[in-house]
Amino acid sequence: MPKWMFIWNPPRGTPLQGFAEDAREQVSEKVRGLGAQELGLHVTAEPPPRAGVIPFKRRPLAVVSVRGEDVALGALAGDRLDDLPGAWAGYRVEEAVPVARTRTWGIGERAPGACLLTIFRRHPRLDREAFLQEWHGKHTPMSLEIHPLWSYVRNTVTEILLPGSPPWDGLVTESFREPGELLNPLRLFGGPLKAPLNMARVGMHISRFMDLRGMENFLVGEWDLEP
Repeated sequence: MPKWMFIWNPPRGTPLQGFAEDAREQVSEKVRGLGAQELGLHVTAEPPPRAGVIPFKRRPLAVVSVRGEDVALGALAGDRLDDLPGAWAGYRVEEAVPVARTRTWGIGERAPGACLLTIFRRHPRLDREAFLQEWHGKHTPMSLEIHPLWSYVRNTVTEILLPGSPPWDGLVTESFREPGELLNPLRLFGGPLKAPLNMARVGMHISRFMDLRGMENFLVGEWDLEP
């Protein structure tokens, strides 16, 4: 089923407090009734910790995911969302779900646990084929081996939908049952005995296929919205 993702950077100066609630209301109003089979929202809901191994961005941001059979759905959603204030970027993506979970919470309710959203470009020295080989073929298995993942959704950008969108290559969401599994480096990287080596392994490998200068990480909440 086709999938589109839209990144919302609200106007400069938008406070983080209250942004998640406003984003849910405004996004739901814009995209409800388009005929999508699934609507998802990842949005910054609280400040990330200042210390830790993950360099979290601290500005508000939301990512809207739209899935449906209608090939025009992405363009329709993009047109509606672009009316909201701030900067929008839109992409068609190819989704893979190496780790799937069963939703036990209701539509419109926040998913439990914690989620890391990572947006990135390929390393400039790699062509697309080599980039995908490193990311899909090597880094994904490494992530599954090391991290206590509850859900892992890998979105590979295949087309820029909205003019002027930054040329991102990947958007990944990694969800954890408890915030500590994401925010505590020892738990995130396999426990006290394995963490130092695993941190080095992951750090060295992402530097091989990602452009680290442009990588952006966000601590986000997750919502499934009413289609």
